[in-house]
Parts: sequence; structure tokens; C-alpha cells
Amino acid sequence: MTLEILKKGTSENFLLKQIIRKNFTSKYKDSILGVLWSFFNPLITMALLTAIFSTVFAKSIENFPVYFLTGRIVIDFFNSGTKIAMTSFKRNRSILNKIYVPRYIFALGGICSEFINFLMSVIVLIAIMIVTQAPFYPMALLSVIPVFTLFLLIVGVGLILSILCTKFSDIEYLYRIFTSLLIYACAIFYPITMVPQPLRGYMELNPVYGIIAQFREFVMFGRFPSMKLMLTTFLFSLALFIIGIIVYRKYKNRITLEL
Repeated sequence: MTLEILKKGTSENFLLKQIIRKNFTSKYKDSILGVLWSFFNPLITMALLTAIFSTVFAKSIENFPVYFLTGRIVIDFFNSGTKIAMTSFKRNRSILNKIYVPRYIFALGGICSEFINFLMSVIVLIAIMIVTQAPFYPMALLSVIPVFTLFLLIVGVGLILSILCTKFSDIEYLYRIFTSLLIYACAIFYPITMVPQPLRGYMELNPVYGIIAQFREFVMFGRFPSMKLMLTTFLFSLALFIIGIIVYRKYKNRITLEL
């Protein structure tokens, strides 16, 4: 029995690695620059928005390029990770309809491939911090805490969306609108202090913004974020992670019928 479990685990690990490799390489297969776009994309976006907004928020935001990137790479990982998980079953319907493989592997593989892109963006962030002479704090190593919370959130939301998308195709288009609006609701390129207090309270309930705020505290300022913020964000993300697993387990056997 133990041997069977180990064999299953080994085969699933191999499949997961192949899916991660396929998703990562296929993303750039028609591009001349290929994987270099993982570095250029955040750099170009940062350069454009820095040129536009740095003068506007010069007094309220210290080191705008680093401020922007610490928020942008987090929300990009959330948006891309949940989107690729959402369509993972549809994109692999030909495989799912022919042979039995664990369905969740496709969603998880997509998320892990986007995590690699996130790590590449972190390299860009470090380079920009060096160029702008931003201080490096030992506390920045604890930024793995909000990143772990973010991963839980993405897996939970991604599993829920992947099930919904097999039944309701319009979810894919509605979610793209939602993620576009989410960028403006997370204080990526403007200070949260400019938002009026009643509205700011609602924004701070957003777990993605909470994760961005924690990431910035660790990386930019080298200090520990509010424990209340960290706890509420983690519990909310953990709750969605558990809900995602429950939803997936309940409807996983109906996936092929809906595709």
C-alpha cells in the first residue's frame, strides 16, 4: 500500500513538472525574445508609469520605481496565476476526455509556471533597488510570508474559478474585467493615503492589497507589518484555499461531463 502511494506520488510529481515546463515554454514560443519578456515586461511598465506618475506622487511616495514594482509583481502573479488555473481544464480537455489524470495537476502546474515568472520579476526588483540605491534590509527575507499567503490565495481562487469556468464560459470574460479593476483597487501606483477614509477601509479588506502592503513593509522599509493585517489576510486566504479544495473535490468527477 505504501509503495503504491509512493509510486502515485512520483508519477504525479513527474506530470506536474511536465505541465509546468509546457506552460512556461509555450507562453514564449512565438516570441523572438522568449523568456526575456519576463524581465522586460515589468521593466517597461515600470519605466512608463514612473515617467507619468513619479512627478505627481514625488512628495508622497519615496522611490516610486521600487514602490510600483513591489505592488505590480504581486498583483501580476495573482492575476496570471488565477487566470491560467481558471482555464486549465478547458485548455486540456483533449487529455481529460481520453485518460484519467488528477485534474488539479493542470491548475497547480499553471500556477507554478506563473510563480517562476514571479521569481524572475523579483530579480528585476532587486536590480532596480540596486540602481536606485534603495536599502536592503535583513527583514526583507521575511517577505516569503506574504508570498506564501498569496500562493494559498491563488490556489484557492484558481480551483474555484476552474470549476466555474467548465460550467459557465462567461466567467472567463467577467473575471478579466474584474482583474483589470483590481489593479486600480490595490494602490499599485498611488499612495493609499490619498484615498478618503471610508473608502480606504473597504480597500484594506482586499486580501491582495493586504499582501502587497505586507510585501512592501518587509522589502522597502525593513519592518514588520501590522499583525492584525497579516493574520486577517492569512486567515482569509486560508479559508479560500480550503473552500477551493472542497469545491474541487465535490465537482471533480463532473469536469469531463461539462467540457
